[in-house]
Amino acid sequence: MTNAQLLIECKKGLGIPEESTAFDGVLNQKLMAVKSYMKGAGVSDTVLDDDLSVGAIVVGVTDLWSIQGGDIKFSPVFHTLVTQL
Repeated sequence: MTNAQLLIECKKGLGIPEESTAFDGVLNQKLMAVKSYMKGAGVSDTVLDDDLSVGAIVVGVTDLWSIQGGDIKFSPVFHTLVTQL
């Protein structure tokens, strides 16, 4: 799945209209951070580019979307999904 397609999936997960571009920059940053984290955790490029990883990526982006002043952490659900991948 391309980053453009993942961006749309993240917008769906966050309740942002697909046609809106207001948050694309920040969402793309979070998307890259989540994918990099997953690669660092051992998820292969093949799996990362597969549809199976979409849910985990969306959950990770959602986790980062709702951070509060320096309190950055991924949810237990995200860690479970990454472990399964």
